[in-house]
Amino acid sequence: MSVHSALYRGELVHARHDALARRTFRYPVYMACLDLDELAVLDRELRLFSHGGRNVFAFHDADYAATLSPSTRTTEPLRESLAEPLRESLAEPLRDSVAALHAGAGLPAPHATRLVTNLRTFGYVFNPVSFFLGYDAAGALATVVAEVNNTYGGRLRYLLGPRDRLPDRRGRVGFRHVRELFVSPFLHGDATYDFWFDAPLDGDRLAIEMDVTQGDHCVFTARLDGTRAAMTDRALALAAVRYPMMSAQVIALIHWQALKLRLTGVPYRRPGADHRPLR
Repeated sequence: MSVHSALYRGELVHARHDALARRTFRYPVYMACLDLDELAVLDRELRLFSHGGRNVFAFHDADYAATLSPSTRTTEPLRESLAEPLRESLAEPLRDSVAALHAGAGLPAPHATRLVTNLRTFGYVFNPVSFFLGYDAAGALATVVAEVNNTYGGRLRYLLGPRDRLPDRRGRVGFRHVRELFVSPFLHGDATYDFWFDAPLDGDRLAIEMDVTQGDHCVFTARLDGTRAAMTDRALALAAVRYPMMSAQVIALIHWQALKLRLTGVPYRRPGADHRPLR
């Protein structure tokens, strides 16, 4: 079986470096990188993977497009222009909903899309952020949809396009966007995301970095580095052994780090009903 979809195995690093807390933790991870046009093929050819069903590993469109975060429904002109096409596309295949999101912003649909995400493992998944990487006809990264989930049920898609583009840095493609969704109960106030991608189409390596900036100071950094492995039953079996219950580990580590921050006295605040960042 020859497909574009793959696994990237490597390391995820989180580093907080503001006045309230300074800590870094890292752990081994794998992420799936899926060609959305290949889901039916993967379902048919792989014993350990299912699209829409139950298996050791599975992918469900509804994990990404079933609901809208309350923060999506605002009166801001841009947000409204993005919200309506997305509402209409909720019952459509995931690839079509991503195309509709681009159309709502006046952007062409990507020539090729790769979704970097955690797969369901034995029926469970939690994705702090998934990235729909959109490539143009020349194979260059042109747009990204960063779909962010918080642990309180909030979800928001950030469409990163030409208006958000940063000058390339050491060959990496960058985008900047104001934070619009509550994520951490320990990090509040106005903040900006800088996303950096070293993600050649179907490349041997993948690196994604997200910097959270407040004022002129970067207060938090998350970085994923991975090496490509073919999407095969053997690779999936090895992932199941090497990274058992990956999504459960992710959510457990989030709560473990949160507990340590709370015990050190960092102020804790829950989100409001609209899941907007707190001031």
